[in-house]
Amino acid sequence: MQTINEALAKAKSILEEGGVIGLPTETVYGLAARIDIPSAIEKIFTTKERPFFDPLIVHVSSIEQAKKVTAFWGPASQALAEAFWPGPLTLILPRDPSINLMITAGLDSVGIRMPNHPIAQALLQDVGVPLAAPSANKFGRTSPTSAGHVRVEFKDENVFVVDGGDCQIGIESTVLLVKHREKVELSILRRGHILKSDIERVLQEKGFQFEFIEQVDKRESPGHMKHHYMPPVPLIVCADHQRSPESILKEVNEKLNELPDEIESIRIIKPQGGIHSYAVLQLSQDPLLATREFYGKLREVANQGPDSILFYREPQHSGERWESLFDRLNKAASLIL
Repeated sequence: MQTINEALAKAKSILEEGGVIGLPTETVYGLAARIDIPSAIEKIFTTKERPFFDPLIVHVSSIEQAKKVTAFWGPASQALAEAFWPGPLTLILPRDPSINLMITAGLDSVGIRMPNHPIAQALLQDVGVPLAAPSANKFGRTSPTSAGHVRVEFKDENVFVVDGGDCQIGIESTVLLVKHREKVELSILRRGHILKSDIERVLQEKGFQFEFIEQVDKRESPGHMKHHYMPPVPLIVCADHQRSPESILKEVNEKLNELPDEIESIRIIKPQGGIHSYAVLQLSQDPLLATREFYGKLREVANQGPDSILFYREPQHSGERWESLFDRLNKAASLIL
């Protein structure tokens, strides 16, 4: 049995040789590589089977390191980083010219965050170079929240994983586009654990003039596609919590052939013989617990072997804290009824 120090030493060695590793964070496990080795960045994409139009997040060990990744840091970035880092907030800022365009999908902006996990922090400090790290799963599929998930996902690729236990938050970071103008312009490109109200509170306390821009191009964010996080069988999200599974399956089978085979490079799962069996995905009533459980339970239910997974949206699933979870649920769904 490896000690943590032995695992960290092996991970560092793999990274220095241009390899990728499974990295625990508080959100989900990442597939990490050094940002200063182009072949290693490319290996992230090929290992994940990820298209090059989907940008990666750069993980840093400090605010000082973050400043070297961006062409302009600015006072609002400083205030947000001081409030939420280390933590599940990714800031989208102008890219420093030194940053490889593969990381940013050719864009002039880059996503940066400081993870709040002791193993991730120790490795980042030890390596001394930021790490690019999208979620450690095949492109478009369910994100991993344990080392075991990563090992199963990449069993053929034999990816080395540093085991940091189960992720505390369970969904990917909030992605926030920050533009330093006379009035700071902000756009949430991906919902997460850090809420809009949290961001507003910090900026108001610091005396910033700011506004949120809702209609923006979300290509600057990872996970921006309409379908993402999908399990290996169709997930159906139903808004009527009193509807019978039988009537849901009847409607789904009628609509199955209307679904495209692929959306934005993600294959939509459509059982050839129709859907005959189902399992119900049940999550805790507390939104923080439900979010932490989501990806793990989605994998667990899929492994039971049903033709489909049903999730009922109930009246209590309302409010800002639930929105981040439903962002993932709706993107993971083949159909929303």
